[in-house]
Amino acid sequence: MPGNSRQESLEFDQKLGPDFIHLVPQESGIYLFKNAAGEILYVGKAKNLRRRLSQYRLAPKKKSFRKMRLIVKRSSSLEYQICANEREALLLENQMILEHKPPLNVAGAYSFLYPYFGLKREGPRILSLGYTTSPESLAAHGFELYGAFRSRACVSDAYDALAFLLTFFGHVCLPERKAYGDVRFSRIVCFRQIPAEWETLLLELFRGESPKIIQTLVLELLEKPKARQLSAEVHMHVQNLSAFFKLESQKLRAVMKAHGMNANMIPQSSRDRLFLSRD
Repeated sequence: MPGNSRQESLEFDQKLGPDFIHLVPQESGIYLFKNAAGEILYVGKAKNLRRRLSQYRLAPKKKSFRKMRLIVKRSSSLEYQICANEREALLLENQMILEHKPPLNVAGAYSFLYPYFGLKREGPRILSLGYTTSPESLAAHGFELYGAFRSRACVSDAYDALAFLLTFFGHVCLPERKAYGDVRFSRIVCFRQIPAEWETLLLELFRGESPKIIQTLVLELLEKPKARQLSAEVHMHVQNLSAFFKLESQKLRAVMKAHGMNANMIPQSSRDRLFLSRD
């Protein structure tokens, strides 16, 4: 172990100088690893910059430290910026990741992929449900949007759940769906004869205000022989809807409420910053 740490510290010291780490302040801030062309490869934040960067300098050859060793290996220089506190560092880190999209960062760099739900009532009989990572595409077709949520997998599973469960109560309208054509980065399903009051319940689900639509679906499905035959599949979809409400829409609503916001949606690029700056 000592040999491994020494080898990593030698590479760190050769690139940045043996005295570099001793000059780093023990304060909150962000740090930027850059390549030979001065391009940012990785942005991080720290409560104590010296302590955090010492971990890069002494990263052992363990799987959990692989990312640190890779960052040091690919970097040619390292800069840091002191912040007033850890929260300010966190906000600045997020801003830098969104702005520069460093190749060795993952979290926050791809906010443009954050998904939305869409809902549209077309006359008294047709209700259209949408999922998209391109909000302007669905909005152009008159959908009301809800989000931005974070997990594409969770939101996609919830969309699949509704698309499946609502077929027990309404009829899928293929001509109406066909009229939309190929909508960029989006999925749409259209239903006829969905109870009008369910539109409000779906809205409350997407806004993170109430899971009542899930409870309503479960009670109604008990009366459907076909649903009882497919009980395992129905149960899975109900669980996915519940997970969406708990992990995505309810959390987003709580944060928006803390900021005094009552909108149905926020821009994808604003979501992470909103969560980071909550009280």
